[in-house]
Amino acid sequence: MPIKSLALELYLKPYKEAAGEGAAVELQMRLLAGAIPALQRYAHGELWEIETDLSAHFAALLSDEDKETLRLCRQLRNRVLHSDFRAARDKLRELGIDTTPGGVVKIDLPEPTKAEASRKILAALEGREGTPVSDLPAKEVCGWYLDAGRAGDFEKASAAFKKAAAIIDRLAQSRVQSGGDTFFDAG
Repeated sequence: MPIKSLALELYLKPYKEAAGEGAAVELQMRLLAGAIPALQRYAHGELWEIETDLSAHFAALLSDEDKETLRLCRQLRNRVLHSDFRAARDKLRELGIDTTPGGVVKIDLPEPTKAEASRKILAALEGREGTPVSDLPAKEVCGWYLDAGRAGDFEKASAAFKKAAAIIDRLAQSRVQSGGDTFFDAG
């Protein structure tokens, strides 16, 4: 199996779970907006509009922290789905989630020989070679993917999305309790 394929497989499951949780939060927001006559026109629009209008519509039921969680999770969802793992880590921090680099380093290998690769890998393991991915630009997608996976960022994003989903569920439930109809009624 090629190294890039192996790298992809290594953290694909937690990435898919995070992406799925983020997509589910988007769906929940769209369904809730679609169930509210005043917001139906936004149900298929830009997600930031839906999030902003849901926050305004349910302002009395949302704390400032809830509103910020919804806003940051919307942005986190975008970063995860578009593989901008450096920015996703920043959004996790803004959400108050502790993140640390995964310790992945990039090794330049101008002479791709076995001997040179072995030497550089050993030196990297000893901390004498390579550049930490956390010091590299976001365009280093493979390295950032590995670093995010190793650091547990995907699991942390999943947990953040679940928190946002619980807020939306609470809003939907309040709508049911006040006599409104919604797709969230588990009956």
